[in-house]
Amino acid sequence: MNTTELISILEEITSKVQKTKLLTQKKKDSYFKELQSLKEEYKTIEITEELNKVYKSLVKKGKELQKEFKAKANPKELNGKIAYYIKYLKAAKGDFTGITNYINKYFRIYLFTSILFLALSPQYFGFILPAIFFVPIFLGIRGLKNRSQTGFLLSLAVIPVALMTSFVWIRYGIYAISNYQKAVADTISSSGVSPILAKMLVIVPPILSVILTVLAIVQAYRAYKTKDLFV
Repeated sequence: MNTTELISILEEITSKVQKTKLLTQKKKDSYFKELQSLKEEYKTIEITEELNKVYKSLVKKGKELQKEFKAKANPKELNGKIAYYIKYLKAAKGDFTGITNYINKYFRIYLFTSILFLALSPQYFGFILPAIFFVPIFLGIRGLKNRSQTGFLLSLAVIPVALMTSFVWIRYGIYAISNYQKAVADTISSSGVSPILAKMLVIVPPILSVILTVLAIVQAYRAYKTKDLFV
């Protein structure tokens, strides 16, 4: 199935955006640019049978948006509805072009980043920091599964704290390399663990922190690649 009906709707919405007095010129230019770009991209898309429902939903929402361009419409509400429809168009385009597998890749990297952050942060920041972030991390997981924009934004919160945690452990690792015996002795003295376990506590966390740094950077990159796939 081609996208002729949707293209026609996008052309009508673009025209209404240009003519309305409810939007600032800056918003008009921004929406015009995005709608024009999406229109050209959708011209090359063929809708498969299994995604016909998604396409019909796009058409329906587009027709509903056309009716919102009234002289007495609330400018703020109209802005929000146009912005939401553009987000929906971008996310649906991901379905039609088969790039939604990026969401699964992003979800996995986010999960691993979160687990390592929760495991490594208590040593230096106590249990308060991981406790504070546990709920946002959990909501981020749920939101990503539902392709929610809110869930996606919540998932981004783990990146800076993961990097902060990893840098602290890497700094300790650099110290431990130069003062290995003292680091082991201090660990035994402070925690009362066996020498073997103390050596593991000195060596393993800094190694995991390097992995955490890589994961956080990769998550940030994949977040950029998938930002338009959430609604």
